[in-house]
Amino acid sequence: MSSRSIGKLIAINSKNIIAEMYDSLGNYISTLDGIYFVGEVGSYISIYNLDRTIIGEIIAVEERPKIIAEKFNKPNSSRLLYINLIGEIVSEHFNFGVSKMPLIFSEINIISEKDLQIMLETTDEEETVINNHTRLKSLKIGTSVIFSDYAVKVNIDKFFGFHFAVLGNTGSGKSNTIALILQNIFSKTSYSAIGAKFIIIDSNGEYNQAFSNITNINPNIKVKNFIANDITTNDTVSSNNDFFQLPIWALTADDWAILLHATEKTQLPILKRAITIANYFFACDDNALNFKNHILATTIKNILNTSDSSPSKTDKIITVLSQFFTNDIYLERTINNTLTIRKAIETNYGSMKAPAEIFQFLNKFILDEEDLEFKPSTPVLYDLKKFFNAVQFAILYEGYISSSKIQEYTAPLITRLQSFKDGVQGSILTKTSFKTIDEYVNSLLGKQQIVNIDISSLDDLTAETVTKVLAKMLLDYQKNQKPKADEPINFIIEEAHRFIRNEFNYGALGYNIFERISKEGRKFGLLLGISSQRPSELSKTVISQCSNFIIHRLQNPDDLQYISKMIPYVNQGIIDRITYLQTGTALVFGSAINLPTLTKFEQANPTTDSNNAKISEKWYQPIINIDEFL
Repeated sequence: MSSRSIGKLIAINSKNIIAEMYDSLGNYISTLDGIYFVGEVGSYISIYNLDRTIIGEIIAVEERPKIIAEKFNKPNSSRLLYINLIGEIVSEHFNFGVSKMPLIFSEINIISEKDLQIMLETTDEEETVINNHTRLKSLKIGTSVIFSDYAVKVNIDKFFGFHFAVLGNTGSGKSNTIALILQNIFSKTSYSAIGAKFIIIDSNGEYNQAFSNITNINPNIKVKNFIANDITTNDTVSSNNDFFQLPIWALTADDWAILLHATEKTQLPILKRAITIANYFFACDDNALNFKNHILATTIKNILNTSDSSPSKTDKIITVLSQFFTNDIYLERTINNTLTIRKAIETNYGSMKAPAEIFQFLNKFILDEEDLEFKPSTPVLYDLKKFFNAVQFAILYEGYISSSKIQEYTAPLITRLQSFKDGVQGSILTKTSFKTIDEYVNSLLGKQQIVNIDISSLDDLTAETVTKVLAKMLLDYQKNQKPKADEPINFIIEEAHRFIRNEFNYGALGYNIFERISKEGRKFGLLLGISSQRPSELSKTVISQCSNFIIHRLQNPDDLQYISKMIPYVNQGIIDRITYLQTGTALVFGSAINLPTLTKFEQANPTTDSNNAKISEKWYQPIINIDEFL
């Protein structure tokens, strides 16, 4: 029996193994490398087996039942250890999983310092690059709860080169964990991580403070904070903050449908038509002229063909041509000698002056159906006001070619769009100088390593749309980069359950952009980092594509069950442990770390702006007698 031996195996099955401890042992054991607590839940044991060392985790301890004592006839044993086998060390390298089970009555030992170092990968944190400069291979993220002297590290390539998730109840420490990890990444001043690109969707406005000191510590690192709110409100913006805006041309009909709660059958087609009309009328493309003329001519002819009164027809045509016109079709256009369109639609004694001449003039602009395909050769730039006009015109157009009730069906859509256009949220969507996605993303990223986008002031629909559109633009941007995945972007989304939902309306696009990124993004260098307090509400597809997890305290049964189903290598013992974790403590597991490790995270410095309300302090205050000051 070795000095580290604490018992022997007495039962072996497919789920776990049982060992009985020597009765002669107390609560502690003294070895050559220190004094250890015996039988602590969460601690590790080793089983030596010729060419390998099997590593197990103690998941439960109980007093030995008498019947077992009689069966095995070992009166000197009184405590049972339930052990989950997690891996084995072969040739000083740890492998997750066990190739074959140990033998009955094998000795179990307190794990040695050497084996622990191999398991936790405490060595080879850095590698020499050139001229004694070193580059990080693994990153310290916290400290082991069980072995307080050991830092918990993750392999940088395996953690940040794949999607990851940080999960936990509100107040469990998720934001602090993310802030701390990023602070640690950029704290290295020699051979700094200047090639890193992090974009954060800051749903609660927590990270501006946490990243405020990074540049002072490491001048090579640049941080940019964007605030998404009313562009006219200057008092919320510091010198290091910019207003966040999206080019309106980047929004598809699907995006507008989410933003405006558009109905699929009546309002979504209008939005599609409006985008088409906007592309026609606001395109800086000579080829668009024929299509503009066709739409105008068709609309005016349909107005003329209605049963409305002549004065009503005149008013509608004037309304249309006041907002939408071309060099060929406009109110002062001469159509027959000196007769203009304006003169031709005038009414005398209830009749329009020259409808036949207008018909004849407009017919030459009508295109055949097969000639109506149009794609602008250059991006079309327009602002929210012009898009609003395009939607109104689309409703008129649809009303005259399909259903006269279209205005009735779309009245709520117009109201919501009007409210959005005139409200503070509308300032986010602008006509910008950026003509391509590449131009926009390059401007957003700039030379910064951290781009924090504070969307805390946005309503839910606007926030969802902004996040989704930005995600789509980032994926398209990365697809255009050569060589592929050469400059990866880590896209971190706080409160991800608001945007990456399990039940998602796929809409006009026919796909969920976040699910698409989770499946395709890695090969193009777009990596998701999701933080959420409600894992059960997240997309199953996205969660299943995450390779690494940091799970803080979770107590909702649905969330716990969801994790156990979506992550097959997490056993019930680990799930049970999650329910009582302290704030700032999390279970870390995945491809970037050898084994699931209970980890204590330090306080980020500076901290995130996410303090809990001090209720008692705010409730109970001294009552001041004003008369005392008079």
